[in-house]
Amino acid sequence: MSYLLQFCGLSDPLQLFYLEQNSAAPVCESPASGSPISGPIYGGFRPFQLDDLLGWALDTARGRSWDGEAIQRLVLDVWMERADVIRQWQLRLREEPAGRMLVAGIGTQRDWEFRCEQLLRA
Repeated sequence: MSYLLQFCGLSDPLQLFYLEQNSAAPVCESPASGSPISGPIYGGFRPFQLDDLLGWALDTARGRSWDGEAIQRLVLDVWMERADVIRQWQLRLREEPAGRMLVAGIGTQRDWEFRCEQLLRA
């Protein structure tokens, strides 16, 4: 199974709460696997550091019964490959008011597809 990690942008805690609530419970089952799909899981970070991102991703993996080693590799690979973008997010976050945070999302390809389909139906 492949996983995708995306950095979504800056947000206040209330908007992050709404995102988390929309993806907290399974909404349907995948026809192919019968496993629940509810979209990606979102988390907020301030400060934005590798240790926090990795801990959150591994907790998410345990909660969804994902491959923890694959998630760990994903986070480390993304952190290294997008180092310049991550530095930009970190600098931008420092300029934001104290209550704002960087939002990241993680999920399977099907989770992200499901989320996009939900947005198109709204």
